[in-house]
Amino acid sequence: MKILILTPYTTGQKQKPDNPLRGEDCTPPERLQARIKELCGYNAEGWYSEDRDYSAPAGEMFSGPMNTQLRAGLKQIREHDQYGETTLDLYFPWYFCRVDGKKSPVNEKDIIVPFDTAPLHELEVLEYDESGVPERTADLIDGYDLVFSLLRPDDIQSLQRVFEVERATTLIFLLAKSHKYVVNENLPNLHVVETGSDLQKSLRTTNWALKGVVLRRLCEAACRDGFQVFEQVKQDPQKLIEIARRPESGQK
Repeated sequence: MKILILTPYTTGQKQKPDNPLRGEDCTPPERLQARIKELCGYNAEGWYSEDRDYSAPAGEMFSGPMNTQLRAGLKQIREHDQYGETTLDLYFPWYFCRVDGKKSPVNEKDIIVPFDTAPLHELEVLEYDESGVPERTADLIDGYDLVFSLLRPDDIQSLQRVFEVERATTLIFLLAKSHKYVVNENLPNLHVVETGSDLQKSLRTTNWALKGVVLRRLCEAACRDGFQVFEQVKQDPQKLIEIARRPESGQK
């Protein structure tokens, strides 16, 4: 089984320059290219300095609690001897911070530069045949058997052209009850697993880390109980909560 995890960018970033990439840097393309080059450690004359290089793989850039929990789960399951037939890939949907300039979703191994996430909090609905983002995101999703979305409501609404139609891939959105309105639960391939204060308290975590903890616990359950738990969640997405609440090793 091929599993995709879509996760949002967060303000907690490993690299913290005084002047990160900002929304106004993204146009024209020449300005964006120059700013990315600068954040990769090159001055106007083209000289490189490691001290000025703030680039990093996307999977390592985000240091917030959700991504920290998620990465811990991925590390554990990828080190398991059964890992291979079942694989988990981590992607971020927005690409303007990519060092390679490609306009496609960002894999955890892709190199990016730090940026101010504020422009991502008011995203427009992206239409087909304009930016190309919906097309590339849809192509990515269609290559997987199961997709978990940890995205923010704004991210989902901006990509709603991707999520508003029935797809062959099973999509599971982790959302608070107050945010469920951003998806159409009538679509047979789309499911919402509700997060909230009750789940947060039962898992003894914070609201910021909650979604990452749920997937970390799923990865731990797969390592402990067998990789069939992913198929169980695909068939019954609500089972994800039951699995996340199972006692961890060493607990009663």
